[in-house]
Amino acid sequence: MGLRLSILILVAGCATTPPPAAGAKSADLGAIPLGAADGSSVALGPLLGRRPALLSFWAPWCEPCLKELPDLERLARAVAPCGGAVVGVAVGEAPAAVAAFTRARSLTYPQLADQEFLLADALGQRRIPATVVLDGDQRILFVGEALEGKAVAALQKALPAPCTAR
Repeated sequence: MGLRLSILILVAGCATTPPPAAGAKSADLGAIPLGAADGSSVALGPLLGRRPALLSFWAPWCEPCLKELPDLERLARAVAPCGGAVVGVAVGEAPAAVAAFTRARSLTYPQLADQEFLLADALGQRRIPATVVLDGDQRILFVGEALEGKAVAALQKALPAPCTAR
């Protein structure tokens, strides 16, 4: 992967991502390559399978993003037995940096690096924190900014089994 230079514009403690990469809008979400903690490339499709998921777009320098981490950790633990998933997607970050950050904070839910903003661009995400909920077919059910009750409710509704995801 080549290095992509981007300019981040700070807006109320959050940032906008750069303009979409060429062709990113037409890409299949499940096939977009993301960086895993071990440095390998992984795509959401194989990672999620048919599980509904909440994707949390963040960056380690974003204070509002950091405040969400404990809530996301609790949510991930609550929905896993019910067939759901929570996945962190660090935008503009190298996989090694994301892995070190994750280890230092003992986060147990998957954290992926969207170093070149491919997934963020495909989903039209320009700000962080951002939350996207997908159903088991990886269709978008909810798009919002910070983690909120509507996102949790959308994930709960998509779960194959009743679950208390709070």
